[in-house]
Amino acid sequence: MTTVKNKTDARYTENLFRPVFELQTATVWAAGAAITPFFGLSNFQPGWSTTLSIAGAMAGTSVYFYSTSLPMLKRQSKLKMNKKIFMDVSALRRINSIQSRATKKSWSDPSRALLGYGFEWGAEHANRAYQVLNMDSTLSDVKTPFPFNLLNRQAIKETEELGGKPFIHALGDETTITAVEDTFYGHTLIAGNIGTGKTTLLRLLSLNSLHMGLGEKNRVLVIIDPKNDRDWKESIRQEMEHLGMGDKFYSLHPAKQTQSARIPLLKNYVRVTEIADRIAPLMGTSGGSKTFEDFAYEQLAFVAQGMEYLGIPIRLTTIRKALNTGKIEFCEKVLREFFYRTLGDDYEHQINLKEVVRKQDVEPAAYLAHYYKTKVRGEKENQVIEGIIQFLEHPPEHFIKMITSLRPVLTALTTKPMDDLFSAIADPASEDKRPIIDLDGIMETGGCLYISLDSMTDNKTAGFLSRLLMAEIAAVSGRRYNNEDKDAPRVSVFMDEAHAALENNDSLLNLLAVGRASSIELYLATQTISDIEAKTDEATAKRVLGLCNNFISFRTTDPATQEYVAAQFSKTSVTQIQVQSQSGASSSDSLFSFSSSHGERAQKTFEDSFPQQLMGDLPKLQYISRLADGRKLKMRLPIIINKQPETKAAWL
Repeated sequence: MTTVKNKTDARYTENLFRPVFELQTATVWAAGAAITPFFGLSNFQPGWSTTLSIAGAMAGTSVYFYSTSLPMLKRQSKLKMNKKIFMDVSALRRINSIQSRATKKSWSDPSRALLGYGFEWGAEHANRAYQVLNMDSTLSDVKTPFPFNLLNRQAIKETEELGGKPFIHALGDETTITAVEDTFYGHTLIAGNIGTGKTTLLRLLSLNSLHMGLGEKNRVLVIIDPKNDRDWKESIRQEMEHLGMGDKFYSLHPAKQTQSARIPLLKNYVRVTEIADRIAPLMGTSGGSKTFEDFAYEQLAFVAQGMEYLGIPIRLTTIRKALNTGKIEFCEKVLREFFYRTLGDDYEHQINLKEVVRKQDVEPAAYLAHYYKTKVRGEKENQVIEGIIQFLEHPPEHFIKMITSLRPVLTALTTKPMDDLFSAIADPASEDKRPIIDLDGIMETGGCLYISLDSMTDNKTAGFLSRLLMAEIAAVSGRRYNNEDKDAPRVSVFMDEAHAALENNDSLLNLLAVGRASSIELYLATQTISDIEAKTDEATAKRVLGLCNNFISFRTTDPATQEYVAAQFSKTSVTQIQVQSQSGASSSDSLFSFSSSHGERAQKTFEDSFPQQLMGDLPKLQYISRLADGRKLKMRLPIIINKQPETKAAWL
């Protein structure tokens, strides 16, 4: 083929994996430079000055060819070699400019945060990838000098530990990659097989969120970790201590009840009917269960409205009691409150409550309901009381049948230690020193709430809790949005195994849709797109993908995820070289009659910019991403460590 160096020329082709002829040339020139001075000792004496000048010119030429060969040698050596990158958190602080942020000196917007080390993927990397894919599995066609082979052998253990195909990252020139803060307002979805680096990336991004919040009045982190990753939790706690915010770090773990903070779930809502909308879907909607869910929604709405009418805290424990053993008692309290407000202190005397109950042997609640329907409804109808009476008078056998699927859900959420941790009610007289963290409160005052759901021992309950927690955050988001609170503190929500929270959860979808308007950004991690589809449906999975402007994927073997990644990187022009050779001889002509031909043809076709099969070959701690700012990146992730966990920030 004709050698064309201008990349804008249609005939341009690149081959970085050929033999490094420049190295051979440099070696010959170096040998010449070494031998030439010895001519000064022979009978042939051109003169020392001339001899040394010639040797110097040869040495200079050798250095030139060595310098031109070095980039190619480095790239070829990295095709078979990989290693981990460890970064001390102090280096991350410098990259994220935390002192400038905190002191507001020598710092200008837009603020940036570290994503890792890598390069922006382009057409040149796609062409290189297809070239390597045409080689054998061991890349034996690529020959590197002995010193580079020695380095590769020293790194073989770490390369094998990281797995995958190291050549993918060697296709580009690695640099430090950062992103502006507003990039993450578009929400981030992270996918990847187990053990490929999702949690390591979540650690980095959550530390970035802490750093980006410096200089602001409040910065909020809510981390929902189903697996209780100790390194993640400790890295956040230590960094908050370093930044002087250690008193605002709260953790919750069901297995460590005495050391945990507590959360009053269901405390925050815009409309009381939201309570029913959060709990009823936990039953599931497969098959004919939608009918049961609709019934449960109505009964839960009646109960929640009654509790709001009484002015008592709405909690999972109180709802469970009202639906089960305390149904009549609860309805009586609501009805008594109504008559007290309507008729005054002596309402019992006015309606002869005690006498009728004694003579007719009926429950007070039943008589109060009857009196309301016959004497009061016409003039002072009350929608809450209407619902309570319908709740009270529903046939018990049918009622129990219809909420059969709801009862185990409430049982799972209200048995010890869940009742203590997630249905907490503030009591000034209590000696319990464990903090009660209201999500609305912490999202206004700042801090970090690290919630471990212990999914390893109870996956189903962890799924219920993750959905309720996201619904609680969505309620705070709704309040902010309705109040047009433009100065609300920025909130970063991190959730691993996010597919469990997406199941039948419209609140989370709404949060993805309007979270930016209420200063809330989400970082959701799952294993595959198929996991989201399994918990929801194809349309919902596509909606989630569309609402997350940042998509990051580690190694995945799921075809749906691979196809999605390939689509995000679109297609690019790939050069294909076709070589044709033929020869022949005719038996009817002379013995020396022989013909041959050889031809080469370069053809450009549009192929996947990032070959789909490479998604299953990514080493651990490497990912590709499509960001809201339009960049498509191939990245390598550093492992953040803390060599001096006891240090404090210099400005404190």
